[in-house]
Amino acid sequence: MTRKLIASVLVLPFFLTACGDGDDEESDSSAEESETLPADQAAVRDALVASFFDPSCDLVTEEYLLEKALLSDTPEEACDEHMQSWVEPQYDEDDVLVSDITITGDVATAVVGSDVTNITTVYELMLVDGTWKVSCDDFTCDHLEQPSAEVS
Repeated sequence: MTRKLIASVLVLPFFLTACGDGDDEESDSSAEESETLPADQAAVRDALVASFFDPSCDLVTEEYLLEKALLSDTPEEACDEHMQSWVEPQYDEDDVLVSDITITGDVATAVVGSDVTNITTVYELMLVDGTWKVSCDDFTCDHLEQPSAEVS
């Protein structure tokens, strides 16, 4: 449980500080970047970004919900906890920079950062019934490498 609390505390500042300055030029470049991705990588990016802006438990795996949960023992309880603790982001979708998308079969990884902070997080997604779902991040998955503290 301590690990989950630490992970929550470490990830929260990224989401709270990843606010954009409203510069339309940056938003345009982010949209252009998305359009140039191959379809499978764009689907991974879209699923990952959607999970930041929509509290739906359908966007993440049950295992990830349980891993992130502080007080829940079942997927249903973990979903309730997730929904109750979800806070609407104070940044836009265009502020989220997704890079280094790698797909191997039904598993994908991607690095998430922003222009505002030099913090990045690696996420893993799984293809479940034809839909990409976030399955873990480098705080909840032991097998994911943590990226360097600075975005290059």
